Amino acid sequence: MEKKREYYLDIAKVASMIGVIIVHTGAISWYEGPFGVYPWGVLNIFDMLGRFSVPVFLMISGYLFLNPQRQVRPSDIFKKYLPRLLCAFFFWSFLYALITSGFMTSRSLSEGVGERLLHDTLAGRYHMWYIFAIAGLYIITPVLRPVAADRNAMRYFLLVSFILTYLIPTLQLIPAVADSTFWFTGKFDLSHISGYVFYYLAGYYFGTEDLGPKQRRLIYGIGIAAAFIMFIVVSVAIISQQYPAHTYHEYTNAGMPMYGLAAFVFFRYRFKDVDPDAKIMRAIIKLSKMNLGIYLVHDFGLIVFRKIGLKPVMGTPFIMLPLLALADFGISVCIVFVISHIPVLKKWVI
Repeated sequence: MEKKREYYLDIAKVASMIGVIIVHTGAISWYEGPFGVYPWGVLNIFDMLGRFSVPVFLMISGYLFLNPQRQVRPSDIFKKYLPRLLCAFFFWSFLYALITSGFMTSRSLSEGVGERLLHDTLAGRYHMWYIFAIAGLYIITPVLRPVAADRNAMRYFLLVSFILTYLIPTLQLIPAVADSTFWFTGKFDLSHISGYVFYYLAGYYFGTEDLGPKQRRLIYGIGIAAAFIMFIVVSVAIISQQYPAHTYHEYTNAGMPMYGLAAFVFFRYRFKDVDPDAKIMRAIIKLSKMNLGIYLVHDFGLIVFRKIGLKPVMGTPFIMLPLLALADFGISVCIVFVISHIPVLKKWVI
């Protein structure tokens, strides 16, 4: 029997995509000093507001691919999902490289232009790390599906993974803790082993677990508190050091899973009974289907903004940053819409 479409996932995808674009739009000026309460502090507010996006993306993927009703064979992964991801990566990476390497403005391949073109194509644009992260999760999905089928095994993994992958490395950022415990806790950093697998499994667990009102309120409270603490720590650290480090709000920090989980649970319960025939939902469903393409192409608009000098700190950041983010979202939607009418490109690059 075909599984009924869960429309909250479409809303979560579109909201997360907008969140990613907000973070990257703010990054145009986020690294520019001086780092103070205004205007940089406004950018930091938007940056934290959008940080739920990648965890939610990973949780959605885990919820979908670990579902036993969906058949995911190793052959499907290597013949269907991975080839599409790699084609999309190299197609868009090459187009980005044409712009960033200087190839389009150079009359020859001298002065290292050819080498930069090759390097930028293989390395990919900064946001394209996600393609390899999700590809890795796809590869180990057949191994994770038996774990996802056992609730006790999942609870054990999520607890141990959170402690060893997120909590302990985060505690090591506190000098007093690191100085006295690193000889022991430093040996238990398993981020290279479990990494984003936590989000992947958490998506399936909390997407299928029946949560009561009290449990949801607890998750929301912890998530909001985690985001607030991260925001305060990031603000104090960067303003005092006058250096825009990302150390305190990486996706591997302990607060980020709590923040992302709260957002995922919110989408699941707040929008579980939406009307799919409403005009706004029909538009959201269409945008949701364009999600990967929008993610891949959205930096083209930001590159243009940088070239012509459009910055979120122009005028009032509270207004300018959302306007630029929405403009970039609109540009990205238009690009993907055009490509979606080219059969070969529609299948392989978006």
